[in-house]
Order: sequence, then C-alpha cells, then structure tokens
Amino acid sequence: MNSLVQYRIDDLNISRLNLIVALDQIEGQREWAVSYEDGDRIVKVSCRALPELGVPHGVDNDVNVALIDYFNLQGQPEDGVLEVSATQLLRLCGFHQNGKYYLMLRESLDRLHTTSYSVSGGWRDHPNRRWTHAKFHFIESLDYTALEGGTFDERSIIKVRLAEAIVNSLRGGYTKPLNFEFMMSLSRPRTRVLFRVLDAMRVNPERPDDVSDVFEIGLVDWADQCKIPSAVPGNVRRALQGPHEELVRRGYLQEVQVTGRGRAQQLRYVFNPEFTPIDPLLSERLRLHGVADGVARQLAAEVSRAVLSASIDRFEALIASGLLVVKKTPAAALVHLIRHPDQYPTTPVSAAASKPGGATRSRQPPVLTTGSPQEPLEQLTGEFALRTPQQAGETVVQRLTLYLPRRWSPGELDLIRQGVVTGQIDPVALLLDATQALSRIDGDAFVASLKARLARLGD
Repeated sequence: MNSLVQYRIDDLNISRLNLIVALDQIEGQREWAVSYEDGDRIVKVSCRALPELGVPHGVDNDVNVALIDYFNLQGQPEDGVLEVSATQLLRLCGFHQNGKYYLMLRESLDRLHTTSYSVSGGWRDHPNRRWTHAKFHFIESLDYTALEGGTFDERSIIKVRLAEAIVNSLRGGYTKPLNFEFMMSLSRPRTRVLFRVLDAMRVNPERPDDVSDVFEIGLVDWADQCKIPSAVPGNVRRALQGPHEELVRRGYLQEVQVTGRGRAQQLRYVFNPEFTPIDPLLSERLRLHGVADGVARQLAAEVSRAVLSASIDRFEALIASGLLVVKKTPAAALVHLIRHPDQYPTTPVSAAASKPGGATRSRQPPVLTTGSPQEPLEQLTGEFALRTPQQAGETVVQRLTLYLPRRWSPGELDLIRQGVVTGQIDPVALLLDATQALSRIDGDAFVASLKARLARLGD
C-alpha cells in the first residue's frame, strides 16, 4: 500500500451480515435465508427479491458501497435522501461511462430498491449497545430521469432514499474504514464482496476499535455467510478458491488454512498487518501534523481509534496551552506522546470533545471539503476554469442539493445540469447567487427564481 490509499467509511451492519451474494452471476435465485449462532444470540437473516431481477449479487456490492460513500460525502442527511447524476454514481462505483454500465447501474438500483430484507437479532443499535430486529429495502424510494424506455444516459439524475435502519446505523457511528482503492482493484465482483465481508469480520462487533489479524469459521457456515447456494464442501471450496488466491497474491491475506474433513472443515484466515484499516479522518489529522501514512498504519495496529483520537486531542491541547514545546518535528512529538502517554502532563479535555455524542461526530466524514456558502467569486472562477462542462454540471447539482436539500425534483436537476453543460447556465454565477441568497436567509426566493428559469429552458 502507498501514501495514496483511499479509505471510505463502510457500515458494519451491512458488511458483517453480508446481504449481497458473493457470486458474479446468479441463475434465477429469488430468495435466501440463513440462521446461525453468534455468542448467545440466534441471528436470522432473509432476503426476497422480484423473480425478474433476482437477489442482489456481484456488482450490487459496488453500487451499495458507492451510495454509502455519497451519503457520507453529503454530510449524512438525516432523511437519507440523495440526489446524484448517473455519471457521478458510475464514477463512485468505479465503472466506465458507457451504455453497458448505464444499464447495469439502473438494474442494480432497481434490485436494491425492490429486494426486501429481514434481520432478526443481528442488527446492531450501536449507540444503545443493543442487538435489534430490522426489516428494510436498501433503497426505500427511487426516482430518476431517463431516456424513453427507462435507459440511463449522461443527463440522468437519480434520487434515492436510503433505508432508515441504514441511515441510523451510519449516523450512529457503527462504521469502519474501507480500503476502497484496493477493493475496486480486485478483478471480480465476487472477490470484492468477499474482501468487504472479511474486512468486516476482522472487527469486534461490540467494540469496533478492536481489529483482529485472524478470523476462523466453519466452511459450511461461511458458505451461508457468503450466500453461496451450496452446502457441498467441495463446491464451496471451488467457489472460494479464486477469491482466496487473489487476496493472498495481492497481499491482503497472508494465508488461508483449511483443516478437517467433509462438513467439519474449518477455514482460518490470517490477515496481513500492513492492511490494518485506519479511520480516514484520523489519518488526515495525523497527516496534518506530518505523520507519514506508513507510521499512521503502524499506530492504528498498536492502539484503538478512540485512543488515537484522544491522543491527538491531548497533543493539540498541550501545544495550545504551552505545556508542550516541540523541539524536533510535530510528527515525532505526536508519535512519542501516543506511544509514551505517561511521560506527558495531563490537560483538561476540550469542551467540544466532552459533549455527549462528540466521539461519534468525530468519526463522521466532512460534508464537503470544497465549496461553502461563503466561497468568493475568485475561488469559484478558478475552480470551474479547471472543469469540463460535464464536470461543472455535476458539481453544480451536488452543491445545490447540499445547500438547498429536498427542494429539487430529478427532472429539475436534470435541466440544471444540462443547462450548465450547454452553456445556458453559468455555474459560477448560479452558485454565487445561491450562496448570497443563503447568507441573506432567502433561499426560497432563489429556488423559486431558478425554477421559473428552468421552466423557460424546458419550453
């Protein structure tokens, strides 16, 4: 792994339960159900899909991860509503932008919208430290603009509402880092699904800061967990062989050990410590103090996320109070404090960090690192000078849905994007008008004016 590792935030409920079949293709599979013991709990999970679409599988994992990623990028909206262009969602999925993938994306969204799930005793309500029941669709509502016949194209705008259970899980902080760059570099959808669920099974479900380097499970039980439609040990091993070989070859796994015979066979996954996940926000905070990514991964393997976050808070407070003077480099001083906390004076925790819910908020991703209601004309002009018309259109849609959420229909967003692409709408002037309206607390007038303008464009 290198310094450009791209981490995202994944939901532990979805990834641990592995609600997506770890197969590239399925043949008419309409439903599945699994039941297993987890400590003193009996967990039951079932899935039912429309016959013409089948159960979520393969690339549906990529689409699901992309939707979670976009939800995080948008500041985790409480109502779970997301508005995004088809081209932007394809990029988040790591797909090419052509007719085949537009069709694949639409079918995947339809599958995630129409498939129903039921989880008994296995859905984690992390803020309340309870195991609960949940029934949901990944996507509770779905609207989009499209060509005649429902085909996506480069103009299509998609509006989805994520399941309340998923929204609450993510907003409640039941999450883990996901090495998205590595996952998308894997050659087959089934390998990406297996990587995602393995990366989640390393995590202690009740203490997500604890990450193990070993995971053991029965072969037949693992077939259920991966939703492989066979209980024959030989078939299961053959289905897993290719993904196992790639994950070992790529360095994520050190080895996969198989012991026992027949249905009593056991799998033992040994993970490569170099792939110890690190919270992307913690990684960024460490980087701001000059800590190299390699050192950050070592620290993540040595101490928990909670300890790392508290240590950075303590370091910054000591510097601000004058109780600590850096003699060499900030990176060296911070790393020394993390590894030798007893050698440093104590300091009161800041008011912000001590507020209830502060730890959870510290794990949430930032809303957007570019763009805010106060961005000046010069910054906007320089930013859009570097964008293609298509990129400018998508950026405008993303900003408007962030600044003024739940005000736009997919058709209106489609017209806005197309207006920017064709030069009928100036993106800089539009966003400047939006930010100025927000500063005057006059967003309703801006929305009404723009909708009237769109009506004229649509004539």
